[in-house]
Amino acid sequence: RGVEQRTNSLLKLDATDSNQTCSFYGLHSKLKTAEQLYNSRDLLFFANAGVLTKPTDKHSYAKDTLSRLFAHNHMQREIQHLDPHLVDARTGVLGRMSDALTREGLKVHRFNIHDRAEGLEGNYRP
Repeated sequence: RGVEQRTNSLLKLDATDSNQTCSFYGLHSKLKTAEQLYNSRDLLFFANAGVLTKPTDKHSYAKDTLSRLFAHNHMQREIQHLDPHLVDARTGVLGRMSDALTREGLKVHRFNIHDRAEGLEGNYRP
């Protein structure tokens, strides 16, 4: 509670130069920094992201994927790992990105504000 907003109070993000279905998106009015970053093209959003290993349909998804597509808790875990072929087990997509940047000599810090985030787990050891 406390985060809901009326549509007319949302910050309007222009997406007319993208390939998205919608021309505009709404952002919570307290996220002005995110709005500025988006408008300066330094921030992007992923919408409706999922984990599929190949194209499928409602009749064959059970045999086409290892993911449990209709279980919210499983999809949350899958999107944090983003490793449907289990190439780098027990790591998360952001952790692997951080590892790659660190190997290139960049200083990267990853943190979470609530519990342990599997998406931040990596393997890099200097």
